Amino acid sequence: MRGIVPAMWSDEFVHSSRKCPAKGRRGDHDAVLEVIALTRTEAANDSVSVRRQLAEALPHVQGDRVQLQQVLLNLIINAIEAMRDVGKEERELLISTRNEPAGVSVEVRDSGPGFAPAALDRVFEAFYTTKSSGLGLGLSICQSIIEAHDGKFWANPNVPRGAIFRFIVPAHPSAAS
Repeated sequence: MRGIVPAMWSDEFVHSSRKCPAKGRRGDHDAVLEVIALTRTEAANDSVSVRRQLAEALPHVQGDRVQLQQVLLNLIINAIEAMRDVGKEERELLISTRNEPAGVSVEVRDSGPGFAPAALDRVFEAFYTTKSSGLGLGLSICQSIIEAHDGKFWANPNVPRGAIFRFIVPAHPSAAS
């Protein structure tokens, strides 16, 4: 798994994520389920309980499947790594999708240590990290990808502990009709 995530940091990926993504129609949970399956072993190795709460029917979104999966992959790996600092019995990860007026929402909620309120303002800055071995590029790149898809991306504390990362990408215009 660790070999997959660093591929995000290549110059080619950083530059291509700033371009307008190749937009195709996506409307099922296959992309989300593929990423969950890809991270299943990593979660199990770290004793993380993974739950999913997926909307029954999602409209199609216009976007690059691989880039959107890369965002979700980064969020899940970050959550698993963050939860290494809490007791094994407390490690819970919830991945959810919702159909919203602004489009399709994807949320990753963990029960890790969370982040200080001051960090919330900096969490998407390039080279800002709370990890001892992190580069501080992952969330910045994720934000660029979501913005290139005309979406919104944000973070909030998960009360009583942990973090919530959520993004919304617009539904394909034909989904509104």
